Amino acid sequence: MRNFLKFTILFSLSLFFFSCSKPGDLTIGRAMKAYQSQNYEEALNLFQAALEEESNYSPELIYNFIATIYLQQDDLENAVIYQEKSAELHPEYRNLVSLGMTFHLLKRDSESEGAYRKAIDLNPQKGEAYASLGALYLGQGRASDAVANLQKAAEFEPKIAVIHANLAVAYAANGQSEESEAEFKRAEELKCKDLEEFRERAASMQKQ
Repeated sequence: MRNFLKFTILFSLSLFFFSCSKPGDLTIGRAMKAYQSQNYEEALNLFQAALEEESNYSPELIYNFIATIYLQQDDLENAVIYQEKSAELHPEYRNLVSLGMTFHLLKRDSESEGAYRKAIDLNPQKGEAYASLGALYLGQGRASDAVANLQKAAEFEPKIAVIHANLAVAYAANGQSEESEAEFKRAEELKCKDLEEFRERAASMQKQ
């Protein structure tokens, strides 16, 4: 999950090379180089400085850069602050999913659920938020809610193995053994990693 959260800052490097006409662009370019060199303290200082300068980068994007650095250091408390700042300025689907995941890692599941639902409202035709919400409900023992969301996730992302594995567990927890086995077979076809762990979890939930 954390690998998903650590979305790459390098994707935005191209923006810097296309336009360097404003003072803050140079600061951001230096911050990105510091990030690439894993000089995170310098990168953070430079991104903070760039927030006070005129640049071609929006504040919400700079907040995302800062959040990325904190995530890279597993500093979830600071990361979520800047993810929230970014989402307040410009709600964006993938960033809201990432925000939900950070909340979940911080055991702030009510806020996690809210972020996932906002992502779904923005784009109800994508699977990541449904999958994350389904996994959240599964962990809370809300089997039927987990099934409903994971079914949606599988509909929109049919080739993601872990979605099928989680759906199999949710079906098992919901007493739907045949559906569970069908999803396990699909997850196996898609070469799901650690499939036996999902099977063990499903068996444990069936006993309950």
